[in-house]
Amino acid sequence: MFSFSKSLAALVGLLVSSMLVVSLIAVRNAGGQDLKKTQLEGVWKVAEVVAPPSNPAEKGTTITNPQPGLLIFTRGYYSGMAVTAEQPRAAFAPAKDPHNLTEAEKIARYEQWNSFLANAGTYEVKGSTLTMHAMVAKNQERMTSAATVTFEIKLEGSNTFWLIPPPDRATTDPRVKFTRVE
Repeated sequence: MFSFSKSLAALVGLLVSSMLVVSLIAVRNAGGQDLKKTQLEGVWKVAEVVAPPSNPAEKGTTITNPQPGLLIFTRGYYSGMAVTAEQPRAAFAPAKDPHNLTEAEKIARYEQWNSFLANAGTYEVKGSTLTMHAMVAKNQERMTSAATVTFEIKLEGSNTFWLIPPPDRATTDPRVKFTRVE
């Protein structure tokens, strides 16, 4: 079964890591024609998520009102944070003793932490391919991994773009639409 939270977390982490694209880049549209240089530098929010189907014979799930997520791009660096759950994160009571959490308090905090993604680093764009390199991340594995993460960028005007996973991750990672905030 498809795990939306896990896949979205992985994708948004990669996206956030990669989205701080160089100020002006050349990208290609779906038809393969060169587009004019477009400035991706700025602040972008997650606007839509299309999760792949758990069964290839089915359609994917489209979430048109996803939980909050931001990507900030500036001069070759990016920073991103996102809530990757389908619903808002549940509030929990303050710990009675923050230095000695009960099991229930630990579980509540884990649930908050588990559905949150944060990372930052550098990125590069060649053609319509975005490559991200995390320098700091919520998850230690993400920032110490030698592997890079890539996506295809598909522009829809100057204020909207899609990050599309490559074919080897298309069955596990969602496609994510971003709209310009600033």
